[in-house]
Amino acid sequence: MGLVTTRAVVLQTYRYSETSKILRLMTWELGPCSALARGALRPRSRFGGLLEPFVEGEATFYSREGRDLHTLSNFELLRDRRGLDRSITLFTIASVLCELVMRLAPEHGDEELYRTLTAGLDGLHGRAREEAPAIGLEYVWGVVDALGFRPETERCVGCRNPIGATGARFDFEAGGLRCGTCGPIGPELDPAELDTLRVLVSGGAAGRNRGNGRQGRWLAEFIRHHVAEGAQLKSLPFLSRLG
Repeated sequence: MGLVTTRAVVLQTYRYSETSKILRLMTWELGPCSALARGALRPRSRFGGLLEPFVEGEATFYSREGRDLHTLSNFELLRDRRGLDRSITLFTIASVLCELVMRLAPEHGDEELYRTLTAGLDGLHGRAREEAPAIGLEYVWGVVDALGFRPETERCVGCRNPIGATGARFDFEAGGLRCGTCGPIGPELDPAELDTLRVLVSGGAAGRNRGNGRQGRWLAEFIRHHVAEGAQLKSLPFLSRLG
C-alpha cells in the first residue's frame, strides 16, 4: 500500500525496546491498525511525547500488504486529550471507549464509529476542562450502538408489548427490557432508573442524581453478553463501578 496519511486516534500504547513504542490506532481510512513509533521514548524524539492514549492527529506511516505492524513516519497533533487522566471516572470511560474500538471494530474504515469515538472523547475531555459532573456513560452507549448493538428499551423482549413508565427488568441475555408479566429475569429498574437508562441509550446525559448508581453495572453486563463476544475486556470491571 505504501505511504498512508490519515486521521487517527491513539487507543493504546506499548513500550517496545528502550526507545520505541507500539501504538494501537483507530484510523479514518483503514480502521484499527498497529504502528511502530521508532525512537518515541527518546528525550529529543520528533514525536515530542505526544503519542499517548486519547490524542488524535494526522498519522503518516508505511503500510505493507500482509503485515500487521506498520512503521509510523509522522504524527501531526490535532486534538490533545491528555487531561482526561485528571479524573478517574472520565479516564475509565475513555479507556472503555478505546478498548471497545480496539478489540471489536471491523477491520476496515468505519466513519460512523470513528465519529462516535471522537465525539465521546471530546465530550469527556470537555467535562475534564470545565470540571463538570464526571459521569459520561452515554458515550459508551453510543459506541455500543455504532458497533451494531442497542438494547430494546421500549418493548418487552418477551411479549413485545410496550414497556410502561412504572418499571421493568433488564434481561441482559435477551438484549433488553422485560415487563413484569414475562418473568422475573434480570435486575429490576424503578421508574427513575428506567428513565435514566432510556436517556443514556439515546445519547443524552444523565447525572449522578438520576438512578442509584447501577447504570454502569448494567452497561457492563450488556457489553459482556452482546458486544464482547467472549473477549475479556480489561476495562469492564472498572465500568461496573460507575453510574
